[in-house]
Amino acid sequence: MSKAETTSDSYTLLLISQPSMSVSALIACLEKEIRGTVELVSPDTIHEKLTERSGLVLIDLSAFDDTATERLKHALTPYADQHVFALLNAHDLTAKELASWPFIKGVFKKDDELSHLCYGIEKMFSGEYWLPRHKMAALIHYYQQHYQQTIDEQAIVLTNREQEILRHLVTGASNQDIANALAVSEHTVKSHLYNVFKKINVKNRVQAVFWAKNNLSLIGSVGIELGSDSYDD
Repeated sequence: MSKAETTSDSYTLLLISQPSMSVSALIACLEKEIRGTVELVSPDTIHEKLTERSGLVLIDLSAFDDTATERLKHALTPYADQHVFALLNAHDLTAKELASWPFIKGVFKKDDELSHLCYGIEKMFSGEYWLPRHKMAALIHYYQQHYQQTIDEQAIVLTNREQEILRHLVTGASNQDIANALAVSEHTVKSHLYNVFKKINVKNRVQAVFWAKNNLSLIGSVGIELGSDSYDD
């Protein structure tokens, strides 16, 4: 039994899109592959559906024009900590466009095969990001160019465990990988990451990696490098 199958009982897969024959066919295929339930969510039912329980949310960009997409960003932001979000049917997004979705943890392109989509969903259910390595590098470069900041070394205090988790984070390790390495539960890792993100004032892992590469050594940790095999292409 795959990870996606084992997690489908505790996670819900929501698809934000508009009703159509192609969307219905996609839902049927996904349900067959992940052996779980996929629920279609329209823009006017976002609040109702996303407050019910935590889950993985696919945002079908092909179903919305630019104006509607911007409205979606604002509507979904309050649920950033409750759900895992991914973009579906995306074009080749620039780093600036990706940065405008700070809570997004995965991107699937229009020409991705169903098997690739399901595998990416499986990885995201496991706590991993699903972004190509070159997109991760582009995002970090974008943050370097636009979000340079100095820190007050006295204002940010990270525990040894939080610093250790940050060092694992920049290697591309998933929450489960970090939990295994540190012999703690995945829930404990998530709690530490939540606290770290609040302390260093970042919204996602990419921003945390950028922050750590520039600032972690200033608060007593060793230097770190971004692994070359951190993410799938």
